[in-house]
Amino acid sequence: MKKQLFSVVVGAALAFPLFAQAENIYVGANVGRSELKLSGDEVSGKENKTGFKVYAGYDFTPNFGAEAGYVNFGKLKESEGKESLSMETSAFYAAATATLPLNAEFSLFAKAGVTQNRTKVKLNLVGFNASESKNKTAALFGIGAAYNINKNLSAVAEYENFGKTLSQDGMKLKADLLSIGLRYKF
Repeated sequence: MKKQLFSVVVGAALAFPLFAQAENIYVGANVGRSELKLSGDEVSGKENKTGFKVYAGYDFTPNFGAEAGYVNFGKLKESEGKESLSMETSAFYAAATATLPLNAEFSLFAKAGVTQNRTKVKLNLVGFNASESKNKTAALFGIGAAYNINKNLSAVAEYENFGKTLSQDGMKLKADLLSIGLRYKF
């Protein structure tokens, strides 16, 4: 019994500093309009899809922090008869963040970092099917605004550019996301 009590006391003593630091951690989810721009020798165009992201971050100070997350930009699909081409793009990112509080409720923020973009391409032709996944590392930048609903919950609106998600055989695919969402700070 004494060993169990000792273990609980030591465990709690070690955990208290972690709980104190938890107030700087946040999680969030956004949904919005992703824009995928395709350009190449024979094709070009852009298409808007519904995109979403989930993320977590840590504020080192009230003005500087770090954030990491996952983004899904949706799927591009072209078909003609029995032939089709589809591209599905997603990204994992890590970024440094900077926040400028305007008052107790509103703040502006910016982020810069790196993103690992993944594009899965599927081609279906009569008598031929192929699929391939390509990864591309690119720079990420974003800007946004937050409104503090209360001490823990904020509404956010932001624009993020994820650079080129695919660059192969003269074809380039670029992605960005304009989104709104909620952020919960512990």
